[in-house]
Amino acid sequence: MRIRKMIGLFMALMLLAGCGRNTENTGSLNTETEVETQTDETASLSTGPSVTITGFSAETDEAYDAFVIVGENHVTVIDTGLDENGEELVSFMKEQGISKVDNLIITHFDKDHVGGADHVINAFDIGTIYTTYKSKDSDQIDNYLAALSSKGLTETVVTDEISFEMDGVSYDIYPPQSTTYEKDPSNNSSLVIMVSCGDNNMLFAGDAEKLRISELLEMEDIQAEILKVPHHGRYEKNMAALVEKVSPEYAIITSGTIEPEDAEVMQILEAAGVTTYLNREGNITITMSPDNISITQ
Repeated sequence: MRIRKMIGLFMALMLLAGCGRNTENTGSLNTETEVETQTDETASLSTGPSVTITGFSAETDEAYDAFVIVGENHVTVIDTGLDENGEELVSFMKEQGISKVDNLIITHFDKDHVGGADHVINAFDIGTIYTTYKSKDSDQIDNYLAALSSKGLTETVVTDEISFEMDGVSYDIYPPQSTTYEKDPSNNSSLVIMVSCGDNNMLFAGDAEKLRISELLEMEDIQAEILKVPHHGRYEKNMAALVEKVSPEYAIITSGTIEPEDAEVMQILEAAGVTTYLNREGNITITMSPDNISITQ
């Protein structure tokens, strides 16, 4: 356990700080449980408040991103998968008793991140929508924009770092550092989000490729206990440097059976001692509090 985490744990226990309550997940049956960021002694001292992050898994062979974050009194959605995932994602959220999405974050405008957005927008009350700039056109983007128009909503295009807190959960949204990229402009324009509960953090790296990863490597502190591996586990030459910089204990890869993660990425994570989960194997449920992380699938 890192020194900074030990200090944060001590402070959390002293102040009884928390962030949201545990919300039951009715997704896929749990087949594996990890509780590795606390000792048995501290587990007995852990106080209830927490935030639940679900890496959504639908029946499709393609890779996509869709994450639902539930705090005590707020819901944040990061990406919405493919268009064909949209109704399944909405059904899953309704099963959780969700009626409003306080924050909808679209990391970038590829079809496997924005495809289900119109379904979510049409099905729920929506608060603030955060996006990156658009570097392409597509039917999925047109459907998303039409849904915005029909609900009288506008989006916030993030050009400077944005930070906010809800129910003790901190969100930091990091925009791309360039308004254009010579290679892969859509993926490299990905928003990157840090979700923090006390000293426990999860970093969502969108579909960052080499150029965007280079920007992340220049940031002062992007250490996180959990890394949502960028671009569905595709290998980049600076991927090992990113894993070293973030220094995660756990990794989530959003890959598909016809678009599997690269073996080189799995080797990098294994060499770093990172426990890795693949969302194509079922919903991944992360429960995070200031003194504990548990992951079930």
